[in-house]
Amino acid sequence: MTNATLLFGIGAAKAGTTWLYRYLAAHPEVRLPAVKELHYFDTCETGKFDRQVARMTRERARRADRLPTGDDRLDRRLRREIRAYDRWLDVIARGQDDAAYARFLADGAGDARVVGDITPAYATLGEASLARMAGLAPVTRFVFLMRDPLDRLWSNIRMAASRKGGALAATAGTLLDKVLGGQDQTMAARSDYAGTLARLDAAVDPAKVFTAFYETLFQPDTLARLCGFLGIAECPARTEARVLAGEDLQMTEAQRARAMAWLAPQYAAVETRMGPLPARWTDNMEALA
Repeated sequence: MTNATLLFGIGAAKAGTTWLYRYLAAHPEVRLPAVKELHYFDTCETGKFDRQVARMTRERARRADRLPTGDDRLDRRLRREIRAYDRWLDVIARGQDDAAYARFLADGAGDARVVGDITPAYATLGEASLARMAGLAPVTRFVFLMRDPLDRLWSNIRMAASRKGGALAATAGTLLDKVLGGQDQTMAARSDYAGTLARLDAAVDPAKVFTAFYETLFQPDTLARLCGFLGIAECPARTEARVLAGEDLQMTEAQRARAMAWLAPQYAAVETRMGPLPARWTDNMEALA
């Protein structure tokens, strides 16, 4: 393993992790793999390595099927991602192998100060997995981004609904009903900021954890704190860019009221932990009250 700081971007899903990945991947002192979400530690927890290999194989094929695009720059990016999937498939097909995982991250890192893995699903990991990650390298760092719970949940649902096809509003409504009714535990776990924070507190030295809000992520002082936390120089950022914004769809008032009631404990837990919340959060909390 390289002597670089090992960074884990652990979520939350739909809270700015793709923007963070692109910002750090472009930083001259950081080396991130061309595969953004490796899903190594969550696959170690489930043991479903065959399923993950199949998923990664589909992602590789999806990129290969696009070539050539007629855009030389895009073609180079797709080929780089395909090569990364080939190398990563060699690792993930072995099953649990922390040493091989670490070597993959270090491959080609050169004198980079930071290497890492940004996989939002890691926010749902148990304490044992988080503790194992914290001890994987001499210096490890965790970044956990949180977005207004209602906005994050609805963005996650819209993304999932758009992938299923059909009428977006009807599909999104069905998915929301499943989350609120307890039939979709996976999406519910992604909304559980309180649980993630509690597990991080139990498993990882607080000095190794950077928590921030999506709503203030793009502000210069937040990026300065992040770069300082990682031990890298500050770099300019395209803070106006929205990444993977998804299709627009407004919640109905009834959906909003039900979701806010379900999410109320998350607002309370984060306020207790973090102190003053961004305006978007407090606006929704006031509406709930």
